[in-house]
Amino acid sequence: MQSTSDPVAQASEFEEEPEREEEPVSAAVSQETDLARERLARHLCDLLLTGSHQLAANELALAETALVDLLPCLTVSIKRRFADRLAPLESAPATLLSAFLDEPFEVTEGLIREGLCLTNCDLVHLAERGTRAHRLCLAGRQPLSRVVTDAVAAKGEQDVLVRLVENHAATLSHYTIDQMVRRSSAEPELIVLLLQRAELTPWYAHLMFWWADSEERATILKRFTVDRRAIVDVLSGSDDLMSLNDAATPSLRSTYRLLRPARALSESGLERLMSGIYSGSAQKALAAAAGISPTMAGWIIGDARGEPIAILAKALGLHRDVFRDVAAGLSAARLSGSYTENELEHAVALFDSVTMERADSLLHFWDRIILTETPE
Repeated sequence: MQSTSDPVAQASEFEEEPEREEEPVSAAVSQETDLARERLARHLCDLLLTGSHQLAANELALAETALVDLLPCLTVSIKRRFADRLAPLESAPATLLSAFLDEPFEVTEGLIREGLCLTNCDLVHLAERGTRAHRLCLAGRQPLSRVVTDAVAAKGEQDVLVRLVENHAATLSHYTIDQMVRRSSAEPELIVLLLQRAELTPWYAHLMFWWADSEERATILKRFTVDRRAIVDVLSGSDDLMSLNDAATPSLRSTYRLLRPARALSESGLERLMSGIYSGSAQKALAAAAGISPTMAGWIIGDARGEPIAILAKALGLHRDVFRDVAAGLSAARLSGSYTENELEHAVALFDSVTMERADSLLHFWDRIILTETPE
């Protein structure tokens, strides 16, 4: 039997003991080193943020450099606390601030959301080079200038756009409004939010009209009325407006129709309109009767609801019964078939509520929008 006091075995056991004892010693040393660096970073941060008046500029720069060097050694929670301390400052050490802005979003969230020391340049830099989380946070920041909202919206991220348009402390530029209006055709939740924005112009509101639902259309027609009465009064004694109608440029003739007073359709014009509708040439007949482009007439016929045909009929000065006849006649030309009773009653209510002059100006405003947005 082999002796248990084999010297080789004893030597092997003796050599293994120090290896098992080194791990806790090494971990303790490492932990103490981390704590020492953390304490040093805290002292430097206190010195920079609360005791800067005690140091000369070159000393501040030295302390700032040292703290920036220590950042990679610190935990996320410590760095987040340091970043949060920068937020209420109107002015922060530039190198330190720049270093924090390069940190992950989980470190800088509070600073991005509320930091007073962040300039437009800082915010644009974050929007352009940061993550989606950076831009989502920036979209809710108050306030935001146009140059920052442009940068935040540039990538077209849907949740970022929604938060941005909900933020009424953010000023939206023409470019951002344009982008959001066009996105709203595929993302209808943007429509009601855009209708609450002061930056939304009549042009964009009435472009959005064509893919809005009935309630949103009613809001657009009420808030963004197109009324030219004052312009007509000013130009009534002048023959200069007629020069636009004689112009060779289609856009100028369109401008003439946009500014001239409304004109009721004549009896012969009405006969040609009804004849065209029932002979299968509804689009051309509507365009000729109203003085609008065939493209605009096509949009009116193809619209899923009855508001556009109500505006066209009132612009032509038709009586209510004739309007119903026109709407019934268009059934064959519409992909969706006849107007339902609810659609027709809704259209008749709009027909009764709008004046001929306002309907005519709106019709030709739509025509100008559609021609511009859908060039042949």
